[in-house]
Amino acid sequence: MGTVIQDKELHVIVVGAGLAGIAIAHGLRKHNISYQLIDRETTPRDRNWGITLSWALPLLNGLLPPDLASRLQDCQPDTSLSVASAGEQGVLIRDGLTGDTKIRVLYPDGVRRMQIQKTKRVLSQGLNIKYGKKLLDLTYDAPGQVTAHFADGTTEAGNVVVGADGGSSQVRRCLLGEKAAAQEVLPYAFMNFPFSLPADKARWLDSVMNPSVDVAPHPKSMYMGLFLLDKPDLERPETWVFYVLVTWPIACKEDEENSENRLERLRAHMDGWADPYKSVVEWLADDIAIGADQLRIWHPKEWDNREGRVTLAGDAAHSMTFHRGQGGNLAIKDADEFVKHMVDVKEGRMSLRDAMDAYDKGVVARGEEVEISRLQAAAFHDYENFDNSPVFKMGIKPAGK
Repeated sequence: MGTVIQDKELHVIVVGAGLAGIAIAHGLRKHNISYQLIDRETTPRDRNWGITLSWALPLLNGLLPPDLASRLQDCQPDTSLSVASAGEQGVLIRDGLTGDTKIRVLYPDGVRRMQIQKTKRVLSQGLNIKYGKKLLDLTYDAPGQVTAHFADGTTEAGNVVVGADGGSSQVRRCLLGEKAAAQEVLPYAFMNFPFSLPADKARWLDSVMNPSVDVAPHPKSMYMGLFLLDKPDLERPETWVFYVLVTWPIACKEDEENSENRLERLRAHMDGWADPYKSVVEWLADDIAIGADQLRIWHPKEWDNREGRVTLAGDAAHSMTFHRGQGGNLAIKDADEFVKHMVDVKEGRMSLRDAMDAYDKGVVARGEEVEISRLQAAAFHDYENFDNSPVFKMGIKPAGK
C-alpha cells in the first residue's frame, strides 16, 4: 500500500510556475493542502507566446478561486474577445496557396486564447512562490519524504515533488537521467517571433485573421501561423503585437545550423504564398529579431516515482508540437488529476504511492498526444495529403474522447 501521509504532514513541492504549476498550486490551496511553488526565474523571460484552451477550460475554472476565474479575460491577448465569440470563429486552417479555408474547427463550448506572460502575472496572485530557485537534484531521505536541492544552497523538503518545469524539465532529468530525459529534435527549420506593424496594416491584419488560430499548409512543404499576442491599447493599432510560427523541413546547412540570416531565409520561402501570410512577411522590419529555435518533443515513458515521491505534469511530462493545440489543455488536465489524487491522499482514501501510481498511469496514457501532434506536424508539411491528417479526423478534441 505504501506510506500513508497524515493530513498535517502532507506537503507538495511544485517546481515550475508556468500554466501547469500555477494551476496545481491553486488547486492544492483550494483544498487546504500545504504546498510550495518554486520557479527558477528571478524576472520574467522576454519570451512570450499564446496557448489555446478549449476542452480543458472548465477544469481550469474549477482549479482557480472564483475571483481569479473571473479574471481569465485579463489573460487574453485581446481582452475584448469573448470566449463564446472565439468558439464560434473556431480555429482556422487555410490553404496557404490560395488563402481559402480548408477547415474551420468550431468549439461550441468556447475557446480562450491565453497569453503566457499575462497569465502568469494574473494567476500567480495569492500563491506562495519562491523565485530564483534553480533545481539541481532530488534526494529521498526517508519513506514518504523528498528534498529538493537548489543552486543557491537552499533546500525544500516535502512528501512529493511535481515537476511542472517545462519541456527541458530538470525534475525529469533527476527522475530519469540525462539520456532518457532528453528531448527529440524534429527535422524542421523553425521560426517563432513577435512583430508589430504601422496602424493601418495592423488594423487590416486584425480584420482578416482569425482571432485565435490562423494557420496554413503550403505546397512548398511549409507551415505558417499568424496569431495575436497582445493589444495593450485597443485604440492604437500600432501598439498591437502579433507573432509568426513557421516551419519547413530542414533542407540545407543554413537550416540545420540555425544560421542568423533568418528573415532573409524566410522571405526566400514566401513565393506563392497567399495573404495574409505573404503581405505580413513583406511588411516585417528588416532588422526584426528572429532567434534560433528548434521543434522538440518528449514521449512519456513509465518511470520510477520513488514510492510516489516525484512525478511530472504538463510539458515536463509530455512535450509536443503546437500543431493540434493540445499542450495547454493537457497541462490543465494533468493539474486537475494531480490535485484530485492529492485530495485522496489528504483524506486518507489512498496512500501516496498508490495515488501517484494512478496519476502517473494517466499522464503516460495522455502522452499519446505527443505522437498524434508529431503526425499533425508532418501533415502540415505534406500539402497533398493534409486532408487525411489528425486535425481533420479529430479536430481539437482530446485523443481519449
